[in-house]
Amino acid sequence: MNREALDRYREAIEQTAEAEKALIDCRARLAIIDKEIELSGMASTTPPKTKTERFIDEHRGELDTDDIEFLSTTHRGGKETADYLAVSESTLKRLADDGTLEVRRTGAGHRRYCTLSVVRHLITGRESQSD
Repeated sequence: MNREALDRYREAIEQTAEAEKALIDCRARLAIIDKEIELSGMASTTPPKTKTERFIDEHRGELDTDDIEFLSTTHRGGKETADYLAVSESTLKRLADDGTLEVRRTGAGHRRYCTLSVVRHLITGRESQSD
């Protein structure tokens, strides 16, 4: 290997070493920024719980497996909700009209019952029956 080739090889090695040092510095800065964010509380490792998840946590002892499955969807139709509560659809409509159950309307005007309010109503009924 001649002297000129050896000098080019040395220069290439030095450039590679400088690039690797710069990469290590960048990774170190990113790690420091990530740690600062974590310590400042700006980053959360777990997403916040939904209203439904908080409700299930608060009432776990009162809920049956069917209740938790019913809550897997935020809104349900009238027949399905009436079957779940073991009431007629007209009773279900009255419960919605008097504000006992939360309901929203579809674009076509159909009622969709909030499953959280339905299960909350069911638990309230269970509590009054056990007194």
